[in-house]
Amino acid sequence: MQSQADNNQNELKKKAAGQLTDFMQDCGISQRQGKRLLEIGFKNGLFLDECRKAGLDAVGLEINPVYVSNVQAAFPSLDVRLYDGGRFPFNDASFDFIVSFQVLEHVDSVSQIIEESLRLLKPGGIMSHICPNYRSFYEGHFNVVWLPFLNKSLGRIYLKMLGKYKPVYENLNLVKPKGITSVLKRHEKELELISLGKKEFKAKFNSEQINKVNNKFLRHALELLLKAGPIKNSVLACICVTGVYYPITLICRKV
Repeated sequence: MQSQADNNQNELKKKAAGQLTDFMQDCGISQRQGKRLLEIGFKNGLFLDECRKAGLDAVGLEINPVYVSNVQAAFPSLDVRLYDGGRFPFNDASFDFIVSFQVLEHVDSVSQIIEESLRLLKPGGIMSHICPNYRSFYEGHFNVVWLPFLNKSLGRIYLKMLGKYKPVYENLNLVKPKGITSVLKRHEKELELISLGKKEFKAKFNSEQINKVNNKFLRHALELLLKAGPIKNSVLACICVTGVYYPITLICRKV
């Protein structure tokens, strides 16, 4: 009989395999053999291992030394490196793909991550950064219904009112689509915006994704919407137009 730890590890492996499949499909990538990929913030290393098994030359950057040590022990063949939070330690135009999952909300500067990703991408290379949308109605770190208009100060008050505030909130970057588009505008001659996540949100609005929402009230509301027949598509379109979809899936190609 499998232990709970084994079950959890199997679920994490399944999630990593799904992330790779989604990345390839969302970005329209058909050729991956021998392509060089950088993951920013690899944590448990499972996505990198899936990439390696799929024929990608996968490299990982991580700011947490514990994660680096753990992954080096678990996957000795993976190329993982400790990162100091500044300039990425690689030469210009050295990667075909750059990805991150739930990282942008933890960095000091989204602009720096996008600019460094642009620098490292080869011409025609693709970056994909997935992160929470703080213009949406869900906050996964605290499992609460979020209010789209909240800034950092109002968000702090809101969490304290709910009794959910933790000091880790102070390190969160409340990423919103408008903030990302303002960064991209500075690089519009170098980057082609493929998606900010609207079409991915609509395509993946299903029971499997809804079950990942830990807030019971919001999960039930989404389940009702899923069963709402023709009304569902109209509501999803409205969600996308108003920018309250979840998550942000930033996909860009270097020109």
